[in-house]
Amino acid sequence: MSKSRGVLIVLVIAAALWALTISAWQAGVGSDTLGPAGVATVTDDSASQASPVATACVAIIAVTGLLAAMLGRIGRFVVLGLAAVAGIGYGITALTAAASPGATSWPIIAAVAAGIGVIGILWVATASARWTNSNRYARSAEAGGEEFDSAATWDALSRGEDVEDDPDSK
Repeated sequence: MSKSRGVLIVLVIAAALWALTISAWQAGVGSDTLGPAGVATVTDDSASQASPVATACVAIIAVTGLLAAMLGRIGRFVVLGLAAVAGIGYGITALTAAASPGATSWPIIAAVAAGIGVIGILWVATASARWTNSNRYARSAEAGGEEFDSAATWDALSRGEDVEDDPDSK
């Protein structure tokens, strides 16, 4: 799996959980607030009952998904582990909402989605071990059979020497 696909998977998980976060179970719309023909009547008070914990968990998952693309191997494991913990927190929040009186089936669906999301995040975390850091100078040095030294490259650039991708291109 490539780095971009891994980040995309985590962001899709966050988007799916976000869609469930703004659904009726988060807004406090239960079966007792349904109007004629099953249409939910939303009042100003019901919008303030959305769970800030679930919203924060979704934000953590999205941000850690983006951070995973910027960090090294250990950093990716740490932030994706944090994303998995946030997914578990989201699932616990959904199960707590399912236990409340007048709850619909949305919290159960959200809890299942959170479990699937945690599995997906852990899969991305294990696959991220094979991601490489993108550095064009490192790639050109490795292609030439040399060891890449970033400090030497920066020193050469500071002295005004041009560091080329392919020395044989001239």
